[in-house]
Amino acid sequence: MSPTLSLRRGSRKADPELDVDQSDDVEFEDLPPVADGRHQTTSALGAKAATVGLLTCLALGPVGAVAGGLAFLQSSQPSAAPVVAPVDQSNERAIVGQFAQQVVVTWLTTTQDKPDPMLALVKDAQVSGLSQTAFKVDDSAVSGITFVDGTWSVTVAATITDANKTTARRYFQVPVRYAQGGLTALTLPAPVSPPPVTVGSSNGYRAQVDLTTPLGQAVGQFLTAYIAGSGDVSRYLTPGVNLTPLTPAPYTSVRLSEIRAAGSDQPPAAVPQDGTKTRVLALGTAVVTDQQTANVAYALTLTARAGRWEISAIDPAPVQQQSQAPAASSAPGPASTRPSGSATPPPAGSPTPTTAP
Repeated sequence: MSPTLSLRRGSRKADPELDVDQSDDVEFEDLPPVADGRHQTTSALGAKAATVGLLTCLALGPVGAVAGGLAFLQSSQPSAAPVVAPVDQSNERAIVGQFAQQVVVTWLTTTQDKPDPMLALVKDAQVSGLSQTAFKVDDSAVSGITFVDGTWSVTVAATITDANKTTARRYFQVPVRYAQGGLTALTLPAPVSPPPVTVGSSNGYRAQVDLTTPLGQAVGQFLTAYIAGSGDVSRYLTPGVNLTPLTPAPYTSVRLSEIRAAGSDQPPAAVPQDGTKTRVLALGTAVVTDQQTANVAYALTLTARAGRWEISAIDPAPVQQQSQAPAASSAPGPASTRPSGSATPPPAGSPTPTTAP
């Protein structure tokens, strides 16, 4: 019996080392081909690529989680309210003020026999209540205006002369509605009291300055050049400061009555070191003629330079007195307000009591 060989791959040629007759039947099985070098290289590269991709995914996993968390937090936070730019109402304010002024003047000068001007401005005006004789109106002006609940409240001042020949400055309040360019006076004007005026000085100039000192002379010479046209103003100014004198000069001379310096300490009689500043209030009389004068007050800032005082500014507002809180009293309060068992302090100058051991 001939042996049967099972080979994985080969040809039908018999192996010469085998003692097998070539005529005998040899059976071969068809198996998958063995991978060559190129295929093996490709497979290795694919395995490496898969490994790198897996490691990359593992590395980027925490990053993606953090990014997702941040995105979630940002989406969950309430969005900030948009910033709304303030509306400029200056033009509307000017229009409303002028209209209210017109309403007041028309109301004061309209009479019963000619009510049409008033009816054209205030639709529901009571014609029967209009005066038979018109008031005389001078120097009308808007003295105050506020915006409340969609309505402008305008206060108009005017100098009124009535039938008794009495002349006074009076004030009237008018509610005005402004909508889509249209103006409406909601009621007739209402007479109101004038704004309160506080009488008295609250400025912070307390130290008297001698008019003959360099500071006093510098102020006097500056004002004489500035409002009386005597001398060159630039000679008395700090370099870089520009103050144009009044032209034509409305006064012929200036007489200073006093100069007060800010604070409680009087400025030195001699000019201090360069750069030292002081603020003063100059009070005086501006003279037109011997029969016509005007009291004047100038708040000034002066700076020392090169051995003299120079004007650095005409202050837009005077120095105000600083309010001080009342000092705590050292006197003991009533006996009922002291803690129980506390001793009353001895009078000033008395010996301090000692406690026996």
